[in-house]
Amino acid sequence: MRRLLGTLLFVSGSAWAAPPGASPPMPTAALAEGHEAVGAPTVGSPTPTPSTSTSTATPTPTPTPTVSLSMADYLGRVARANLELAAQRVNVEIADAQIAIARVFPDPLVTAGLAAIDVSNHGSPTTTTVGVSQAIELGGKRGARVRAAETARTVAQADVEDFFRILRANAAGAFIDAIAARLELDQKRRSLVSLERLVTVNEQRVRAGDIGDIALVKTRVEAQRFKSDVLQAQGDLEAAELALAQHIGAPEAARMIPEPHGDLKIPSRDFSAERLIALARERRPDLLSRRLAVGAAGARLDLAHANRWIDLDVAVGWQHSGPGTGEFAQPAFDALGGTLTVPLPFSRVYRGELRAALAGQGQATLIVSSADLRVQIEVRQALARYRAAAERVRLFSGGTVSDAEHVFEASLYNYQRGGASLLEVLDAQRILNDVYLSYFDALRAHARALVEVETAAGLWDVDL
Repeated sequence: MRRLLGTLLFVSGSAWAAPPGASPPMPTAALAEGHEAVGAPTVGSPTPTPSTSTSTATPTPTPTPTVSLSMADYLGRVARANLELAAQRVNVEIADAQIAIARVFPDPLVTAGLAAIDVSNHGSPTTTTVGVSQAIELGGKRGARVRAAETARTVAQADVEDFFRILRANAAGAFIDAIAARLELDQKRRSLVSLERLVTVNEQRVRAGDIGDIALVKTRVEAQRFKSDVLQAQGDLEAAELALAQHIGAPEAARMIPEPHGDLKIPSRDFSAERLIALARERRPDLLSRRLAVGAAGARLDLAHANRWIDLDVAVGWQHSGPGTGEFAQPAFDALGGTLTVPLPFSRVYRGELRAALAGQGQATLIVSSADLRVQIEVRQALARYRAAAERVRLFSGGTVSDAEHVFEASLYNYQRGGASLLEVLDAQRILNDVYLSYFDALRAHARALVEVETAAGLWDVDL
């Protein structure tokens, strides 16, 4: 019986052994008696669900259609099909329409009617008139309107680019979270398989009289706890993949769930804060939008000055007077007339429009200064978080995972020889599981921090 126990526990422990030279060490040995390999997966790659015993089998969910996507493919779909981005692009079309509206000039007016008709039967001649009038805008109002609308369009275009910058960062973060969620699910499944194997071993030991029922119950409780973790991780993964579908936004996203494909083990980079800040001040579309807003405020100020000019109204009319009789006897005749209407600009005493435009220009200038400072701070903050995340990954890669592996293997070795308790084995396996989960979280945080750095700097060359 001890020989059988030693064989089973050795197989259980060998599933966690790391291959030589791996960094960080990952378990790669195969399970005995027809079980699947229980090695740690390549980071970011899904692994098949291991088989479990009948007593603790997890329910199989209904398969959902999926499509495997790399980060580049996924972000391409987001750029093409995201509904919120499409709504933002409509703002540019609206700005184009405003330019067309600004080019409109006053229409001429045609006037026709009876100027005089005799209703007293005294012979007064009937007079008809036809005239055309045209308003003439002075001060370059039309040109100022067009320039204001054109500058507003450039601001709208920059705002769309900035919206996509934020959307791309959010979509990339969701992609990274989905990969990390699958890694965590695979790790928890591996831990569950190992515990279920240990339950089987202890069941055999109870039947042989080597251990009591309490040790078996402890192992079963621990296995059930890990089964609960697996169920939660399955829900977390499904929610993360549904978040990917939301970013795509196309109608087919409701029927096809994206399955991210990538590797979170990406090399660390050495960034220069000053270089990143210089690039951000040059390329960030939100900062560009604020600078363009200053120009738009200047155009509105020019329009306010132009609107203070009066508009003239020129009219030309033709008048026909019929023959008169009696006291109003006269021959019929035609006459031309013209008028020039000049308004008295009393309303120009009020300078509200001009003052509002001046205040808007000053406000836009202050916003640029504030945005420039915010960009610098965001770059430095993102870089600080990235360096901390990279150091955290190096910590796990430099020995933490291998140390946890060693503790678990030593506990198994001592347990099969009676030198360690079941509690020590369970505790070592729990620690190993937590270390791997922390390692995966460090990889996720590192990838997300890289996305944050490049988003803050207005760059993009992230790929997994």
